[in-house]
Amino acid sequence: MRISKRLKAITGFISDNSKIIDIGCDHALLDIYIYQNFKNVSVIASDIHEGAIKIAKNNIKRYNLEDKINLRYGDGLSVVNKNEIDTIIISGMGYNNIKKILSDTDKLESVEKIIVQSNTDIVKLRKMVISLGYKIEREVMVKEKEIIYTIIEFTKGKEKYTYEQMYFGPRILENKDDLFYEYYNKKLLKYENLLLQLPQSGIYAKIHHSRLIKMIKKQLEYQNINK
Repeated sequence: MRISKRLKAITGFISDNSKIIDIGCDHALLDIYIYQNFKNVSVIASDIHEGAIKIAKNNIKRYNLEDKINLRYGDGLSVVNKNEIDTIIISGMGYNNIKKILSDTDKLESVEKIIVQSNTDIVKLRKMVISLGYKIEREVMVKEKEIIYTIIEFTKGKEKYTYEQMYFGPRILENKDDLFYEYYNKKLLKYENLLLQLPQSGIYAKIHHSRLIKMIKKQLEYQNINK
């Protein structure tokens, strides 16, 4: 089956023999694709919305995978038992929802890998998941319908990061590509315009945005030199 570019990128972080839960599975297209393309995986597809569960059920039935993909209705990790999973996938949500889901730390005991694509606050997301005892293994940026998404794979372990690494992503900085330059050129323009609009009284905001502008310009220098 065919899936979106963003969902296809998520599958690049999945391993054979995984015990997966896809939280917020929507129509279960990702889960069907996973089962079709990876060996010996167990897949739990969950969602909090009854409408999504209904469509997911029909899609799973369409591909004759009713006995292969375990569809569950419920909130976050409440639908799984302790030690039932080793991989969590969360995509298409905002930071606050992701933080709430991962606050169920008892269920994380057996989780070796967390694959996340957040629609908001990616820097906060990195800090939060790292605080749970994970490190950033891999990251990738993907563009779909003119939106650039960041997908991050966290694995159990410890690693120290600088402020710049936490902001841009340590693995992304190691492999800066065209999407990196496209995304941060737009971000730079946004911050420069915002800085001009800040009131004189907003001294701390001015300092913060000036720092971000300087940091982004530093990372864009290589591209500018090679134009």
